[in-house]
Amino acid sequence: MKKKLASGFFIVITLTACNQNESYTHWTDSTDNQTQRLDEAGIKYEIREGEIWVREKDLKKAVACCS
Repeated sequence: MKKKLASGFFIVITLTACNQNESYTHWTDSTDNQTQRLDEAGIKYEIREGEIWVREKDLKKAVACCS
């Protein structure tokens, strides 16, 4: 019984971890100054077509450090 419970728990945790997609929000146009500030603050971002996109969960941190 414990083996079934443990393997069921393991499967649920594994599937949950694999299904986490990070959503990004447009932040500003890409400049060296902005990317440097984001790097120094440890904020993950993507550059898409000359624009900086930050993760939604890091948006408040980006506003605080880079405005």
